[in-house]
Amino acid sequence: MAVVAYELLYRASPSSRSGAIADPGHATLEVIAAAALDIGLDRLAAGLPVHINFPEELLIKVPDLPLQAGRVVIEVLEDVRATPEVLQGIHTLRARGHRIALDDYSPRGSDPRLLEAAHIVKLEVTHPPADELARLARELRAAGLELIAENVESREHFERCIELGFTGFQGDFLQQPETFSARRVPVSRLGALRLAASLQNEDYSLDDVERLLSQDVSLSYRVLRCINSSYYNLPRKIDSIRQAIVILGLDTLRQLCGLLCLQGIDDRPPSLIVQAMTRGRMCEQLGKLGGTREAGAFFITGLFSLLNALLGLPTRKVVEELPLTPAVTNALLTGAGALGAALQCTRAYERGVWDHAVYADLPPHLIRAAYVDALFWAEQARAMLSA
Repeated sequence: MAVVAYELLYRASPSSRSGAIADPGHATLEVIAAAALDIGLDRLAAGLPVHINFPEELLIKVPDLPLQAGRVVIEVLEDVRATPEVLQGIHTLRARGHRIALDDYSPRGSDPRLLEAAHIVKLEVTHPPADELARLARELRAAGLELIAENVESREHFERCIELGFTGFQGDFLQQPETFSARRVPVSRLGALRLAASLQNEDYSLDDVERLLSQDVSLSYRVLRCINSSYYNLPRKIDSIRQAIVILGLDTLRQLCGLLCLQGIDDRPPSLIVQAMTRGRMCEQLGKLGGTREAGAFFITGLFSLLNALLGLPTRKVVEELPLTPAVTNALLTGAGALGAALQCTRAYERGVWDHAVYADLPPHLIRAAYVDALFWAEQARAMLSA
């Protein structure tokens, strides 16, 4: 239930709705240039490995690219044949330290001779009959290959793949966990989430915020611990919540409390926490770029937009339990208002639906800058919280 790698995919332009590619080699080189040189793998994938598709032409003539061997897994597409030239290219990549994955492998459509050169095999798990998938998984595992399940769409798929020996999982299941309408927000988490929601009230004075935080000893302790860490690098130690408010400001303190409350949810994929942080930051950045002076509501909207996945509850049920402002509530439930527009833009950018990644007439390069900043900030924040 933790993200261990990302797959980088190509789209021809911001308006492209599909992955139809006229020149696969050019597409791969564009992905590598953008990921390794423009954005940077550390910002893009947070230190985790990335999978990149290599078409036949790049296997036959392996280019000299700026790829960290330990960070990049080469995916060989399903239509590639094991010609001597292809096998030589794969061995060249292996010699450089890259791991090799066979994408969408099937006994009928793929070349079994490639198995001897691979470390990983990715199998589509929704189409083959159950007995055929089980037999294939057993044979591949016996050959010492690591198995990744593709298109894992439900908990049933996930659990079945675990039984079959898969160790990697790719699909909608991780990003869209199941909901349980009969459950309620756990009481142990509800207090902290209510506090984080209450702190977003812009009418609260310094005294009000100090009083609210002081009611939760555990959260107060964690706030002071984070503030005194190397992340903030303050010249002197902070001993009280009032000092923290005065030195950091209410907005920074509100953000920190929201992050610490989500950190307490430890039974869901850690990547969801980072994704929630990224959403919060990007919504905040979009609000500021759009001219909003007080962007705290934008941050909490993005941050809380994944509570349904983190708590295993429908969004409406979560919202009913928390003292959120009407604007934040409407944004989370219906996507209404400026907050909802920022959240919709953020979600669209996550999924690469470029024609919906718009907000307040901002040019595309500013929206992109907001997303890259949010990725970087979320990883910094994660490191600070886990220190």
